[in-house]
Amino acid sequence: MKVLHVVGSRAGFFRISPVFRALRAAGADHQVIVYAGHREDLVPRDVFLEELELPPPNHVLGISTGSSAIQTGRSLIALESIVVRESPDWIFAVGDVDAALAAALVGRKNGVPLAHLEAGLRAGNSHEAVEINRLLTDRLSDALFVAERETRDHLVEEGIDASRIHFVGNTVADTVSRLRGRSSTLELPALMGMEEGAYVVALLTRTDVVPGAAPQDEFLEALGGVAFETGRSTILVMDSSSAASVREEGLEHLLDPTTVVHSPSYVELIALVEGAGVVVTNACEVLDCASVLGVPSIAIGDFAVGRTGIRERSRHISVDQLPQLPEAVIRVLTEHHEPPLPERWDGQAAQRIAEITMARLLASVA
Repeated sequence: MKVLHVVGSRAGFFRISPVFRALRAAGADHQVIVYAGHREDLVPRDVFLEELELPPPNHVLGISTGSSAIQTGRSLIALESIVVRESPDWIFAVGDVDAALAAALVGRKNGVPLAHLEAGLRAGNSHEAVEINRLLTDRLSDALFVAERETRDHLVEEGIDASRIHFVGNTVADTVSRLRGRSSTLELPALMGMEEGAYVVALLTRTDVVPGAAPQDEFLEALGGVAFETGRSTILVMDSSSAASVREEGLEHLLDPTTVVHSPSYVELIALVEGAGVVVTNACEVLDCASVLGVPSIAIGDFAVGRTGIRERSRHISVDQLPQLPEAVIRVLTEHHEPPLPERWDGQAAQRIAEITMARLLASVA
């Protein structure tokens, strides 16, 4: 069996990694990775991909600029030739990026079944580009893999055939569970002079790629307030694109109250999160990571359908409430509440996905 994985962001590799390994163990002897971004995004590649046990992408599209429609169109054209040339038995698309929708369209037009990882997420605003991507990708998918039971019920209510929806759990939980042992040996908080459980970790997804995300200057100002009002060390995790955005906007002075960590590896990020007293972010994969590790978190922005775990395990701050972030951090640190993990966040999601995929393939050729 040949599987073609379409990944649109670094976070997508975090989710696809356990699926790649599980499919290989189940008999997928040829797997092809297509990355919609740039090779520079994966630097340092040796560490980044080695930790996830993934080979370098077979195809790198280099698409990252332009409107959502432009990026979807460019991805569609690039993926068409790859799919025709590779002739996969399945296409796997991750998340709600433009490349996922392009993969769904190419797969449907070329008769290749599509599996959608992290299907069923909804924010409730059908005018936003990412919400359109979610809705259309789910409609075109042959197998929708969802992380929570509630998500399956919602998709059925939307009119999607229940036989196409599979409640498998969260592949982020698989990845965190596998890498947790390695991260604990780093003793990273101690090396940075941080007391375990006494510092704050913050990460903001780029505001120009996430509609409705907090403006970077307001987020950084709020983090400065956290550091000042709580007296806690505040670690700000930044990738290269976020750092470039801070420089372009002239916001370097807002970094002074924080300790900036540039582009940590996944193992390093897990180590930082596990040692934190609280995590503040709008990135689902980081919130999921905190949930698996039992670290309290504050979610910035709206997570409507498909994120029951985040809603139950995190305190929420809307973009308009960012000035209240210091107060929210203090409450979380003093009222630590740890509900149980969502159902099937047990490190076995990828195994379920592989079993379902192979069964579907065998049924199609029987």
